[in-house]
Amino acid sequence: MAGAFLRFGYWPTPYLPVLDGVTVRRHPVEALVDVTDKDILIGWTADEATFGFAFHPMYAAITPEQARARFAETFGDRARDAYTAYANAHPVARPADLMIQLIGDDLFRVPAMNLVDARAARGRPVWAYQFDYRTPAHGGRLGATHCLDLPFTFDNPANWSNSPFVAGADFGDLADTMHSAWIDFIRTGNPQLSDWIPSTLPDRTIMRFDTKPTLSGDPIPFR
Repeated sequence: MAGAFLRFGYWPTPYLPVLDGVTVRRHPVEALVDVTDKDILIGWTADEATFGFAFHPMYAAITPEQARARFAETFGDRARDAYTAYANAHPVARPADLMIQLIGDDLFRVPAMNLVDARAARGRPVWAYQFDYRTPAHGGRLGATHCLDLPFTFDNPANWSNSPFVAGADFGDLADTMHSAWIDFIRTGNPQLSDWIPSTLPDRTIMRFDTKPTLSGDPIPFR
């Protein structure tokens, strides 16, 4: 079944919830946008798609033309400007790296920021973060890959000792900081972390978790 969903330049997602009118009655994103009695904290990693594509031989040999063609599928006649924006945001990246960034954005970062924007537009609190810490595993080729934030969030590195993609990671203060922020958020609805504030428009403030967490604005290179 997964094979039927394989398409160059896309992360296959054959298994997804279905709106059946019984178990799932409305789109989960719509519910999260509208809910007023629940606090929302949402985030992603900076390099989500390296998890599935960093070591794929087909993607290692991508040409600029192939990468630009994939950008055109997302951005249409704005593809040239989008490609330039991504290249400027990642100045040492190969065409393959830029396309892998786009794959991750399409599936994770952009939908998450759309939810953030929708709640912010309604004046409903939403706390957003990007996990930027780069794992040294595999020569650093994975960067801040998919799921890398989990052992830091739960502060349980011992449970991940057999996971090759966290080999050599320095959990230390970052894991303590993130875990404490999540516990505070669960208890109070506020992560209680330095200047981390709910995201608002047009600033789109997010917390970026690295060795030293910092606040930043809109993380998407091109809209």
